[in-house]
Amino acid sequence: MVYQLTCTSISIFLNLVLLMLIWRKSPPQTGRYRWLMTFTACFEIFWGTFDLPAEIIAHSVGCAFITFRINKPDSVLDPEHSSWVVLTYTAIFGASMAMFASHFVYRYGSIEKSFGKKFTSGWKFGLLFFFPILYCFWWGAVVRIWFWKNPDMDEYTRDVINRTTGQPIENISYIGTKFYNFVTNGTMTFNKPAWIGVTQMWFMVGTSVGCVFGFGIMCYLRLSNTLSIVSSSFNNLQKQLFYALVLQTMIPLVLMHTPITVFFLCPMLNIDTDFATALILITITLYPAVDPLPSFFIIKSYREAMLEIFRAVLCLNSGSSQVGDSVISHHGAVPKNSVALTKMSTNPK
Repeated sequence: MVYQLTCTSISIFLNLVLLMLIWRKSPPQTGRYRWLMTFTACFEIFWGTFDLPAEIIAHSVGCAFITFRINKPDSVLDPEHSSWVVLTYTAIFGASMAMFASHFVYRYGSIEKSFGKKFTSGWKFGLLFFFPILYCFWWGAVVRIWFWKNPDMDEYTRDVINRTTGQPIENISYIGTKFYNFVTNGTMTFNKPAWIGVTQMWFMVGTSVGCVFGFGIMCYLRLSNTLSIVSSSFNNLQKQLFYALVLQTMIPLVLMHTPITVFFLCPMLNIDTDFATALILITITLYPAVDPLPSFFIIKSYREAMLEIFRAVLCLNSGSSQVGDSVISHHGAVPKNSVALTKMSTNPK
């Protein structure tokens, strides 16, 4: 809980600062891209504030994975509505899969004008916001249809839930599935609903990663080819935005895509390990807290604004200490007139 609170507080603070920089310190050449940056910052603020009270726990056991929250006696929500909190959390995660893919599509369109005019100009710019929302609802629908709570999962996960949380399965609101069924003679068969659902999730993750790497490579090649054609100021801004985006994408790739891949692969391969559970809980909570940092360090106007703030704070502290020292020295020194008056009073004529 302390870890979640710390990450959430840092995430909200840094993203609020980033929002201020986007709208007050962005160069004019940034154009409509600032709306996409604003959308991402607001999304991360929302995710952080939702994650803290939701208290979501993820676990994989054998050939199954389960994402759940514990229904406490004083909880405001009943178990059914609590399950929808878990679904909403996973749907938000699904939206994040498409978030940075939209950024790379727009960045390539801003460099390759013919592509931008055809796919990201005018009303088509709105599609960059639409696809994360589409993935959000699609991911949520997959969870509701294929991974919803059922008696078979209750029995399969009852022991591990009791062992890890000390709670009976009846006190847990969860989504999850197992990828294999075991018949009486020990034969293992595919659980078709689980594979139908996870195939759709793999498609969403795959298209997201494909767009990131595909458009990222094309952005890099196009930037390299236009170094001597466009103005230096425009080219420098494009490079700053691109490199910031690369780092901002490496963060979710390491903290989100990789953990969710491991989290799915372990039960798909029927590998029972606590590594995937510990990894996904730590990294997903950390993601929105560190994701704004590349923009602060790489985009020149943002970096200079942050340095000005730090200098102002340091100067203010320095000025306060100097004023305090002068006041102390002023009160600590004995004025000459006071000394003279003292002598006169002690030696009357």
